[in-house]
Amino acid sequence: MPMDRPIPAFYCCYLLRSTVSRGSVYVGSTPNPIRRLKQHNGLSKGGAVRTARHNLRPWEMACIVTGFPSHVAALQFEWAWQNPHITSHIAPEERISRATQKKRSGHPRRAPHSVASLLANLHVLLRSPSFSRWPLDIRFFSKSVHESWVKWTKAAAEPVRRSIPVLQAFPSTKATISDSDPVGNNPGEEMIYRRMATLPITYDDQKSHVAKTKDIVDFELEGTCDVCLTDLEHDGGLYILCPNTKCDAIAHMTCLSKQFLEDGEEELVPIKGNCPKCKTELVWADLVKELSLRMRGQKEVEKLLKVKRAKKGKTSTLAQTVMELSSVDEDSENESDMEEEIERMEVLTSRSGTGPTGGDWHARNDFGASDTESVASNTSEPRRPVLAHSRETSPWERIIEDSDWDNAEVLD
Repeated sequence: MPMDRPIPAFYCCYLLRSTVSRGSVYVGSTPNPIRRLKQHNGLSKGGAVRTARHNLRPWEMACIVTGFPSHVAALQFEWAWQNPHITSHIAPEERISRATQKKRSGHPRRAPHSVASLLANLHVLLRSPSFSRWPLDIRFFSKSVHESWVKWTKAAAEPVRRSIPVLQAFPSTKATISDSDPVGNNPGEEMIYRRMATLPITYDDQKSHVAKTKDIVDFELEGTCDVCLTDLEHDGGLYILCPNTKCDAIAHMTCLSKQFLEDGEEELVPIKGNCPKCKTELVWADLVKELSLRMRGQKEVEKLLKVKRAKKGKTSTLAQTVMELSSVDEDSENESDMEEEIERMEVLTSRSGTGPTGGDWHARNDFGASDTESVASNTSEPRRPVLAHSRETSPWERIIEDSDWDNAEVLD
């Protein structure tokens, strides 16, 4: 992953299946499944040449694999899934797909893909040492494809690691998609699009964690590590904070990692563990994603915490406060006291997020009601007040170009 970019909000590898010719399949990757499916179906510009044949449209997105730590990681997984006969991520003795012919160049020619072969190789890839500990999950949008997955899982020699959840998102309608039904007019496909619309393709689910952490770091309220109990110097290392808005736990990244791996695992990167203070179960990938936003995602954080400007005609909270102060101190002989009080309120409101300064990272978003509040430290010391903000932003804001393997080099 480039060092100047945070972990992406969302990236997935997907399996497409033609609704006209059930044996036609395609594997790709994208940060926006709905947009990408519309491209494959000709509703938007873009899409792969191999999916552009009208006698194969419409395509359905049968399943997706999500949770990749970078877009490069997703491309590596995509290539391995497309080329299971030569990828080094599958041991030779575990290969299911094998090359029986060679191309003119002399390279092995892969056997034709099918839903069954792709699901079988997906199972093998998820069990491989390269990907088994990644924070991945699988979502099925096709009931029949999920049934094929269950059938293969029962026949496989080994199960997929339990930390990789398998989720079902089938359309509830029994309607089928036919070639005569335009994409988007069929109830079954409409339901698939609606199910896909709930995918977390933005950083919205990280908003309260990002806001809380930024307040603590900006005001240099790191305090001490809750694992090794040593003081944490400001900008002195990589610190992980608990996303629970009612917990002020903070720890060195290395300390928390070791604690998560205390159960005897001989691994370098944990999968999940409990907060040393509130005991909430934490997913390591979510903690590292927030850290990457904090370290190299300034633009993403600014967009995430951006304040919606108040409409004209509405009086801001600060203006109302000034008017109230004016009425209270109307008979005051010392006007400088009024100016000092207004200045103090400006500072307080900018810190608490109620002021009108739209560019302030601590300003509270007026779009919807807050579901979090400031929480004081639960220790005897005046330590790390948590100023968390949680707001909804419009979906589909962040778009990354999809992969195009026509001219891509082998990442394996």
